[in-house]
Amino acid sequence: MEKFRYYNVSFAGLPLGQHEFEFPITQSFFDLFEFDQDFQHPNLRLDLVLDKKNNFLELHFQLSGTIEVNCDLTNEPYEEKISGKSSIIVKFGSEFDDSDDEVWVIPQGEFTINIAQMIYEMTLLALPKKRIHPDVQSGKSHSEMLELLEQYSLEEEEFDEMDEDELNEESNDEEIDPRWEALKKLKNNNNG
Repeated sequence: MEKFRYYNVSFAGLPLGQHEFEFPITQSFFDLFEFDQDFQHPNLRLDLVLDKKNNFLELHFQLSGTIEVNCDLTNEPYEEKISGKSSIIVKFGSEFDDSDDEVWVIPQGEFTINIAQMIYEMTLLALPKKRIHPDVQSGKSHSEMLELLEQYSLEEEEFDEMDEDELNEESNDEEIDPRWEALKKLKNNNNG
């Protein structure tokens, strides 16, 4: 894990109490991992507060910054603000164990803890599920993709004007799987 050495937090010589650390997180950090990311140009900062106790450590993480992602509707890149918080407790034991999300165990006698994986996971969890360009949300986008979506989508009034028979008629035009037809009959028998 030599490539993650920069993300080792040394606690050996620290007195009891809180200690603050700051890590800039850029593309070079994500290049250390052998996974493709669906974002570009990360400009993030991780603030870490390490609270050293007699027999354990408390680590409090605060991630903030921006990344560039592509809009789900237009596929145009834009800058998205992200942030996240997390905390873990680090105890000392016989061997390393990070299988628990809230409590890590590191071997007795260790004097550093590597937080690279934690930063990576926090970033992925902070990514938005829906990525909509701010211009699309404000209605200012003149994207070719949006124009195509508008051109081929049903207007709400058109959809409302279609009565249930028309909608059923359109769906009946397609060949229906006999299993679905049998289920439909069962449903109608139970309702009628």
